[in-house]
Amino acid sequence: MREIVTLQLGHLSNYVATHFWNTQESYFTYSDTDKPFVDHDIHWRTGVGADGSDTFLPRTVVYDLKGGFGSLRKINALYDVDPDADAMTSALWAGKSAVHKQEPLPQSAYLQSLDAGSKPDRLSKSSIRYWSDFSRAYYHPKSLNQLYDYELHSSIQPFERFDMGKELFHTLDKEHDIVDRDWRPFVEECDHMQGIQVLATVDDAWGGFASSYLETLRDEYPKKCIWVWGLQSPLLDMSREKRRLRLTNTAHSVSEICQQGTTFIPLSLPEHRFPPSVKVDCGSPWHTSALLAAAMESTTLPSRLLPQPGGGAQRVSLDEISQIVNTTGSQTLAGLRMGVGSKGPGSADAADSFDVDLFGLGRVDKDGLDSQKRFFGKSISARGEVDDDDADEDEKETRRRIGDPVVKRFNTPLKFPMLDSYPDIFPEEADQESIRLQTALFTDQSISTRMKALKKQVTWAVGVEERELLSNSLAEIGDAYHDDWSSGSDDGDDD
Repeated sequence: MREIVTLQLGHLSNYVATHFWNTQESYFTYSDTDKPFVDHDIHWRTGVGADGSDTFLPRTVVYDLKGGFGSLRKINALYDVDPDADAMTSALWAGKSAVHKQEPLPQSAYLQSLDAGSKPDRLSKSSIRYWSDFSRAYYHPKSLNQLYDYELHSSIQPFERFDMGKELFHTLDKEHDIVDRDWRPFVEECDHMQGIQVLATVDDAWGGFASSYLETLRDEYPKKCIWVWGLQSPLLDMSREKRRLRLTNTAHSVSEICQQGTTFIPLSLPEHRFPPSVKVDCGSPWHTSALLAAAMESTTLPSRLLPQPGGGAQRVSLDEISQIVNTTGSQTLAGLRMGVGSKGPGSADAADSFDVDLFGLGRVDKDGLDSQKRFFGKSISARGEVDDDDADEDEKETRRRIGDPVVKRFNTPLKFPMLDSYPDIFPEEADQESIRLQTALFTDQSISTRMKALKKQVTWAVGVEERELLSNSLAEIGDAYHDDWSSGSDDGDDD
């Protein structure tokens, strides 16, 4: 097998991952006549429940702060053994005992309906309190790790600074060796792990936590492919100081994660307006995470497809997709765009017309380049019926000589499922059971311009001691995306 182990760091990341796992769960087939499109063994692990029955659970390690799991229990129905509590108490203590127990949070109506086997009512923004409220998957008890040092949404001690995350990781790792305790059991049960998928918010303290965690993983697995999805929360009505802090956290995260990850994709929502094909309430993490999850899940779909009769899209590894966009070996940072509905042939030019731009690194509104900016690599994933005209393109990678752009297109008839746990954020595709989506993972010259802008915005906001180091690191990342013919130009950006 070619397993992928997932690491989820932070509350927004767990929202996105919940949509991801719900989508993976929907791909299961229960009839001999239904042929699966997806190899479930890549992201799911087999096990044995408390009653001896077989289980099939996500291959993931989840972290969140105190209070972040909602009604989700570490020991769920698959692993819950209900012993005789009185017998256990009498065996340990002969005297009287007093039990002080905090009332657990009640399950959402959606989960109660799923447990009862009835059709759940339609979800709404007001009915979602936590990411666990719409989760359709069970988790292994070892997957869930609550960090009690900080509380979710705390106003007294918010978990909001990059250095706080690094400090928390090193404290926990020193006391418990958390990578060995939490991560290693999931890797050791893999036959042949192809890579690691990380979801982490990068504009708060989780960026620091993720950076330190990735450094340890890279030491452990120096040759493994590591994909990092760097999530940025909507800014909404934040003060200038909070925006500056978020931007500084993002810069530190980009600087450190690019050194450890094979491919790093920052994801954020368009800050000012959405195209007509998308309608998202930026104040609802259920909404915002749904859009990001659709793009993330579609981009990596080729890594878990099964061969289909008559050909079609072949399965590739995460590392092979990384090589498409990282044409020089130093272009670890990549952008992502998405199109909703039928967009026609997936050429490189057509990918530029995908109207949902999720590459808002550093909150740079414009990249300062015209439409003729040079791109280096593009991996296009198109979901929907494969037309005959496109079928041949599915197997063809376009690169005629060294230095030419690399373009690879992956077609699959498997559309994106619109589940009852997914919000109605695509108004033009309302009431559809599944929809066509296209994503384009790319590297181009605009990344260099964005890194210059990010450097300008944050270097004056950090201390003198770290200013030069951070500035040089961001500049070095941006240099990998210069056009060969214009890399010698001087834009007057010296600090």
